[in-house]
Amino acid sequence: MQRIRFIAFLLFFVVAASVLSAAGRDWEKYPAYLEITGASRVYAVGDVHGAFDQFAAALGALKVATRTSNDSFRFTWQGEDAILILTGDLTDRGLHSKQTYDAVMDLQMQAEKAGGKVIVTLGNHEVMLLNGQVEEWAKTLTSHKKQHYQNTIDSFTRDGLDFHQAISENGVYGRWIRNRPLFAVVNGFMFVHGGLANKPVTRSTLAADYKDDIDRGDFKKGIFMNHDSVLWNRDWWKNDQLVEQGLKALGIMGVVFGHTTEALGQKGKIIAKDDRLVAIDIGMTPSYGYSKGGGLAITTAAGDQLVFRAIYPDAPEEMLFSVKMPASAYPQTRRKKARALTAN
Repeated sequence: MQRIRFIAFLLFFVVAASVLSAAGRDWEKYPAYLEITGASRVYAVGDVHGAFDQFAAALGALKVATRTSNDSFRFTWQGEDAILILTGDLTDRGLHSKQTYDAVMDLQMQAEKAGGKVIVTLGNHEVMLLNGQVEEWAKTLTSHKKQHYQNTIDSFTRDGLDFHQAISENGVYGRWIRNRPLFAVVNGFMFVHGGLANKPVTRSTLAADYKDDIDRGDFKKGIFMNHDSVLWNRDWWKNDQLVEQGLKALGIMGVVFGHTTEALGQKGKIIAKDDRLVAIDIGMTPSYGYSKGGGLAITTAAGDQLVFRAIYPDAPEEMLFSVKMPASAYPQTRRKKARALTAN
């Protein structure tokens, strides 16, 4: 049954890709960024980097999905109406990049049917997959990192696929990656791969730049390779003034980001700073070996409190912080009630 479902799932994406290839990205169906308010349960996992076992352990610990068997590359969604956010970099380093993409695409469909949602934002390693950097480094690097990128190519060819076709604009994986949002704003917090840009920027400007660069289709230029922007930037969290200005420009309370292990000071751990920044790249890939998996849980308490917790498969959960949900993140019905109370 699992095999039949997977074959049907692949056929669906092949047909969809061939239909959409001539028209480019459907921006109404696949917007540049997503905004969701009033979510009662939100979960986030950082850079998977082809580490399927650790990814499975993370989802199991979060109780949003379980692996169908110990050696399978499939999950069963158990999150009901929860939102799961993956902040990019599903690929490279580990052995199972292609298999991770398969499982996530399938999980998206399962979650949608159950009333939940799986959001995957673009990562810089997805960009490298599309712009040829992965293949180049698999050929030219002389250090042990060469294998990190060969592993990605092998994960496709091992399953009988032509790597170039698979990641092309018409390929199942290339089309899916090209349709990812740049970031998501959920309950007033931004979920993005690298974090804030070095120059404060509004959501609309980020979205416009992203749309322009996607439509141009050159993944070697623009926002895709701008190391001062939201896909690549590092160390921005050390500049409190930049953080303050960046949050204000974006109209958000805080940022949940991946991209940099040990960003806020500790390897293998989800770390928070100032009740507004959360680093979730815990280095779960065996290439790093910092963690056996884990993720962030954000739940609501007492009606309007957002509670942030770090969840691990092999360690006790850790309370990070709690903050009051911004009025803008309330469900529409609660916003109307809040406005009425203020008016009275």
